[in-house]
Amino acid sequence: MNTRINTRFAWPMLSAIVVAALILAACGGAATSAPSGGGGGGATKHVSILNKDMTDDEIKAEIKKEGSLVVANWTYTANDELVKQFKQYVKDTYGVDVEFTYEGSQAPSTYLTNLYAAQKAGNPSPYDVMAIEENYWAEAMANKAPDNYLPSDLIPNQKLILDQFQHVPTTIAFQSTAFPGIVYNKKNAPYLKSLKDLADPRLKGKLTLPLPGDITAGGFFLGVAAELGKDYKDPAQMKEVVDWVVTNISPNVLKYTTDSSEMQQLLRSGAVDAVSFWNSLARLEYFNGYKDTALLIPSAIYPANGYLWIPKGAAHPVLAQIFINWRLSPEVQFPNKWPIDHGPWSELSEGFLGPSFEGQIPDWFKADYYTYFPTLDQIKTKFKQVDWDAYNASSKDWQDYYA
Repeated sequence: MNTRINTRFAWPMLSAIVVAALILAACGGAATSAPSGGGGGGATKHVSILNKDMTDDEIKAEIKKEGSLVVANWTYTANDELVKQFKQYVKDTYGVDVEFTYEGSQAPSTYLTNLYAAQKAGNPSPYDVMAIEENYWAEAMANKAPDNYLPSDLIPNQKLILDQFQHVPTTIAFQSTAFPGIVYNKKNAPYLKSLKDLADPRLKGKLTLPLPGDITAGGFFLGVAAELGKDYKDPAQMKEVVDWVVTNISPNVLKYTTDSSEMQQLLRSGAVDAVSFWNSLARLEYFNGYKDTALLIPSAIYPANGYLWIPKGAAHPVLAQIFINWRLSPEVQFPNKWPIDHGPWSELSEGFLGPSFEGQIPDWFKADYYTYFPTLDQIKTKFKQVDWDAYNASSKDWQDYYA
């Protein structure tokens, strides 16, 4: 595991021994340590992105100097609460009030476009943290856009995360089970058992598919390719998959969209019986009272989990790391104490990132949790790892063809 224990001392060894002895004598032999977030200014933490060893007082001063944070992510129902919780965490831990801009989009490729434009122009990054799917990190790596920041003493929660969810030194996952699937009304469309069943004429005018270009569409086509026995790494075979979808499934499509609120409205009104979107939507709808909502799980699951990375040129790298560590904490991965309903909770929480999280399931969900989420063993063994470099090399070709 990529962790780092800092053993640097600012004083000469002899002075340190003498001072330590005096302190122990004054305290009756008891030693205490400052809380990890705040406290005194003696011990240091190594902040690799700055290549500096910083005391807690220096970290606080840097947070105050930075003053704000911009995170690029998605359109969670609980985004407002997430912003409130993080700002309060910084206030409670470091005694600093900060501004926090949390941008939400279901088309994360626009973030990369903005980032590349800024870096090409020599301007600071418009974002401090990218919290988007793994494939976008892989693309950004090809463009040398992410900065190195792991390991960092500001991110002790890294040690809680399985190695399979880390790409040290540039990124770490905050999700383990996110994948595009089919969210549908099981009462109206009980015949849906596989992605190929979306060609059933009973679904005519009752389906939405993703707009081309982003990973929502990409994940859908990965699933269809697996059912058709095609290789997603081969653009020619993926064009055959596109042809099959356009010929057999497109006649049933009412609308192409990646707008989650629009899909919710269409499902709830009965205007459609099925939408192609992320698996979290099924949980969100079920817990919002729409009990006929179900998830069609593809025969092959290709997760496209969210990963946290810091772009080169980020204006607020210390706050960026504070946010990353906070986002990886068990109490944020499982926001049981937040004043949010079960639906938004199930949208924010996206599976186990390691053994430390297994005991965080709230009492109200313990009986049904494994109906909606896989076990840690299934996460380790059943989910297929995507070759994102190969995917990125081929996807533009067949996504453009789909468009």
